[in-house]
Amino acid sequence: MTFQQILSTIESSAVFKRLKQENPNIELVAGFFVLDFISNDEKKSLDYKISNTDKIFTFELDKNNEVIIKKDKLIDDPNITKLQKINPSTRTEVEELRAIAEKQALENNIQAKFHKIIAVLQMHNNQQIWNLTCMLEGLIILNILINCNTGEIIKFNRKSMMDFVKKR
Repeated sequence: MTFQQILSTIESSAVFKRLKQENPNIELVAGFFVLDFISNDEKKSLDYKISNTDKIFTFELDKNNEVIIKKDKLIDDPNITKLQKINPSTRTEVEELRAIAEKQALENNIQAKFHKIIAVLQMHNNQQIWNLTCMLEGLIILNILINCNTGEIIKFNRKSMMDFVKKR
């Protein structure tokens, strides 16, 4: 399912329309997707924020593409970058992310099999990006930032799960 299809499904739902009617200043701030290549347990959700508040609403599509809404509150931490409104149009689609990440991995001599990609569509340094965290076999973790309009790789970083384990 493309980002535009997900957006359309959510924004045409009764639950979204009701919230939008009550809060006309609601704005799209992020897309969150889990692409699981082992269990096919995927997640598709969009986050909306009510302008000038700390209220955030996550609209998730379940396995039957039914819209589920969850209300949350933003964490008030000066060290965390504030969510910014994103443009709902993107030229690089969710379905293309795996191929882009795999190509970049091969260009960096990484041939491990991809298990999962966590993809977030967000603003970063005044640029709309796909922020990918890729989990590969062999405990390899890749962080890849992709310009969502050009498909250009902005950042590529390789780590190992062992980098996150503290040695005593």
